[in-house]
Amino acid sequence: MGGVRQDPGMTYLKAAVAGMIVASAACVIYILIAFVFPLVLPFLASRITGSGGMAAASISSGPVLAIAGVGFVAGFFWQFRRGTEHRPRAGR
Repeated sequence: MGGVRQDPGMTYLKAAVAGMIVASAACVIYILIAFVFPLVLPFLASRITGSGGMAAASISSGPVLAIAGVGFVAGFFWQFRRGTEHRPRAGR
């Protein structure tokens, strides 16, 4: 059976967009884990127990860029593989 192939330019474009989406999602998840949770959880615990508490967190750009790079490569590869697979034509 013959497969339908997309224009190679469209395959790369879709893969790049998927890579950017996965990179953005990976960065948001990392920032939530590394920055928001360490600030919010002690605050909530101090409110529940009635004791005072303080928290601090910081994020450098190195890990965020590394996670964005890995996320982009993973998303690009995933979409590129999907775009280059041979699929049967619809209705046949």
